[in-house]
Amino acid sequence: MLTRMGAGLAALTIIILSLVPGKMRPHPLGNDYGEHFVAYLFMGGLLAIGYLRPMQLLSRGVLLTICAGSLEFAQLWIPGRTASAGGFATSTIGAWIGLLLIVAVRRAHERRIVASYK
Repeated sequence: MLTRMGAGLAALTIIILSLVPGKMRPHPLGNDYGEHFVAYLFMGGLLAIGYLRPMQLLSRGVLLTICAGSLEFAQLWIPGRTASAGGFATSTIGAWIGLLLIVAVRRAHERRIVASYK
């Protein structure tokens, strides 16, 4: 439950920071693509922790992909912002890696627990 709330707050943060004018947005990494990747990696990881079933994970990955594309498209009308295919790609890749990384860690952890009982 707590990770789902964290994922909601992370999503809200991504949306707000994607839709504010360019001069108002902070640039903590100094690289737009790196910022996209890290934000969506974090978001994907939180969603993978909060939603365990495979169909939930798949739907969250698709939803993050649609969200990344929609936010890039919306930036066409925001002063000081530019939409780019690179931003969309790095956001999408970050989201899917975040999801898959948590799934892989969870699976490795489950196998270690099962192997310890044999």
